[in-house]
Amino acid sequence: MQEMQIPSVYQLIRSFNRGEFRRKSIPQELVSGWPAIRRLGKTLCVTIPYYARGRAGDKTILYPLYCSATVPLGNPDMLLDYTVYPHQQGWQDLDWSKPVGSFPHEALAGIGRKEYQALCARLYDYYDEMVRAILQGKPFAAREEMGELFCRLMEPDQYPQYLRIDQRFYRFFCPI
Repeated sequence: MQEMQIPSVYQLIRSFNRGEFRRKSIPQELVSGWPAIRRLGKTLCVTIPYYARGRAGDKTILYPLYCSATVPLGNPDMLLDYTVYPHQQGWQDLDWSKPVGSFPHEALAGIGRKEYQALCARLYDYYDEMVRAILQGKPFAAREEMGELFCRLMEPDQYPQYLRIDQRFYRFFCPI
């Protein structure tokens, strides 16, 4: 029996970000944030949030999450949902013209670019391990390790917006 090909979450996001929908519908100045893994019906999906950022001295300023796209795990060309948050009920309290925070945040103080990139790569490895566990119907053994790393990397000033997108996923894996 041939083993099922398990896609990489990072590669799926890269593929989606190079695709036609991203180019035509999501403003180019937006960058993708931390994805959520969720089921829509029987389909395992990735929800990719997007936000704007800018520079202020030696810091990167972060704006509220602006939109998200949800695609099936195995097909970055099939869009299942696209939501623009300024048009959604429950998001009217945010001002998308004003920053909500900055990067790097306190938990990343003293971390250089290469070390940060290595931490991000490790978090995406955890995403892949989690997806593999879900698809194989097995428990996800690295949940605590993923949670600790996720809490360190998550932008605390954007965290409340991430919870609005998928409270169950983000609160479970990043209980900050």
